[in-house]
This record gives sequence, structure tokens and C-alpha cells, in this order.
Amino acid sequence: MHKAGCLLLLSLTLLGTVGQLGTQTGAIATPPASRLTTAQRSQPVSVALPRRVALKVRQDVAQRFNLPERSLRIVRANRATWSDSCLGLGAPNERCATATVEGWRIEITNGQDTWVYRTDLRAQVIKLETPDPAALPPQVVDLLFTAIARQEKVPANTLKVVESRPKTWDGCMGIYEPNQMCTKIGIMGYQVIVMGDRQSWVYHVNQDGSLIVKNSTASGSSSQITPSFFPVDSQPATPTPDIIFQMTVSGSMDGSVTETVLTADGILYRRTNRIQASVVSEPQIIKRLSKRQVQQFQQLLQQQRFPNLDGMRYLTSAAFADYPTTVLQGMGSTVAYIDLEQSGLPRSLQAVIAAWQRL
Repeated sequence: MHKAGCLLLLSLTLLGTVGQLGTQTGAIATPPASRLTTAQRSQPVSVALPRRVALKVRQDVAQRFNLPERSLRIVRANRATWSDSCLGLGAPNERCATATVEGWRIEITNGQDTWVYRTDLRAQVIKLETPDPAALPPQVVDLLFTAIARQEKVPANTLKVVESRPKTWDGCMGIYEPNQMCTKIGIMGYQVIVMGDRQSWVYHVNQDGSLIVKNSTASGSSSQITPSFFPVDSQPATPTPDIIFQMTVSGSMDGSVTETVLTADGILYRRTNRIQASVVSEPQIIKRLSKRQVQQFQQLLQQQRFPNLDGMRYLTSAAFADYPTTVLQGMGSTVAYIDLEQSGLPRSLQAVIAAWQRL
């Protein structure tokens, strides 16, 4: 072969080899940052995230911050392992069971703000990791602690905010009194649980702390109990209008749920749902109450101001150890407790429990 031809052939061969090496290297090399960002944005980031979990997180953001669900988009979702039942985000005085919990760390945005959430695998527990824009302002905390210290004769430096949540109050600041009419105005504010050395208090305040009202009905639980609010996603369904009162006991080791129900026509019955076996027992009538007995019980609920307990939970660490939790529902309100510390519950709740047990 001519010398020039040989050189040309050798050059073409080398160029081909370099091209192959370049192609192979490109398959394993990290693409430019701009290309990687574009690729990430174009992929559905919640591919591995169960639809149920995504839905519950969207619902929590929408309800917590009063946003339309359609405006929310999950931008990142990673598997995570948390160190306790509170997903590593336990509130002051909150008792968290020490146990490895598998779950998710999720970032969600509405295009303006971004929130980071922690959940377990099925989103039965949901915690907001990023600071809550709706959290109680420090100046309101100072005013609240000053008011409690003055009213309850306790040192302000012993007080801690256990939990707060934004609320819109009526003219009565959300405090129910029998036969009381409340103006339907919207007062933006907070419901706050405060813990002292020996007991807890629940207060209703407006946004700037100029209105501070004690919820006496929900206050007074002992230090052995951790009061909290029902999570938005786990609030039990409201009983049908024909039900005056209902008690639901769940969380036992056999997975059963027992409901005891009082109807408007005075029938008191019980039924048990065995979740694991998918068995629902037939309702068993316990007794039939007279119209007067039903009215007397309804009057007691009003006298004890049962609606002021709505959305409250009074639990202990035993609630995380397969010990049954009791939920009471009546007058459109729901409250939960654990009976191991029944004597440490608020007095009004104790009175309702005692009256229910006497029926």
C-alpha cells in the first residue's frame, strides 16, 4: 500500500477508537449540572412514593396553610429511617417510643414556599420538619406565659408550649357555654397547649395576643399525661345524626375495635370489629334507656361543656405500646384518652366518663 494511504488508514482507525472511548465514557460520566437539573425536573419525582402518602401530605399542607391541593407539587421524596415514633420531631414533653420507624422525607411546594415533611411508610404519622409559618409568634408566647403565671400563680419560666395550631374563632373565642349565642365573626388566632411542672392548660388567643382566653374544660390534665391535638389526617369520622354518643376503644394487641353507641331513641348497643380477621360482629343491645335518661345524659354533656374538648388527645407513652386508646364522640366533638391515667384527666372529661359508665 502507498505510504500516504497507510497513514490515512491509521488516522481513521485511531479516530474511531477515540470516538468509541468517548461514547463509553459519556455513559458513566456525570452530565453537566444544567442537564442533570432538567432531567430531574422532567422525571416524576414521586414514582417510588405511594399515592396514599403523597395524598395525605398534600391534604395536610392544604388544610394547615389554607391552600388549594391543586397548587401543591412534590419535588422530592426519599426513603428514610427515623429513630422514634415521633419521627425525630417530638414536641417538648411529648413521649416518643424509641423504635426504628421506616418512612419518607418529602419536599412539597406551591411554587412560592417549600415545606419538608416526615412520615412513616403509610403516612399514619405525619410531621412537619420545616418551621411552621403558622407557629405561635414569640411575642404571643411571652404574653401568654405572663397571663398564665398571673392567673395560675406559677413561675413563667416553668412553662412550655407543647403544641399550637392556627384557628379562626367566633365572637366567643371558640369557648362553648350552654345556651350562649356567639357572633359569627372570624377572629384569626391560635389554640395552644401549655405544660407546667404539674399540669397542662389549653388557651385560645388571637393573632397578636391581645385576646387570651382559657379553655377551662380542656385544661387541668396532670404531668403524667401528654395532651395534644388530633392530627388533621387521623380525625375520626363524625357519627351519624341519629347517634347521641359513641365510645370507640382501639389499639389492643388483637387488633379489635369495639364501639359502644347510644342512639337518639335510647338504644345502647355494642359491636366489635376484628380488623385482622375482617370480621364485624352483629350489634348487641346492652339496654334501652328512657327518653328522660337520654335527655339527662345530653344535659350532662352540655353542663360539662363537652364541645370544648373537641380535637384533644390525652395520652401517655403506653399509647405507643399497644395499649388501647378510647375515643369519645358527641355534640359534634371528639376527644381521646388512655384510661391508665384516668384520674389525671381534666375534671370535666372525668365527669363525662363516669356518667357514661353509669348508663
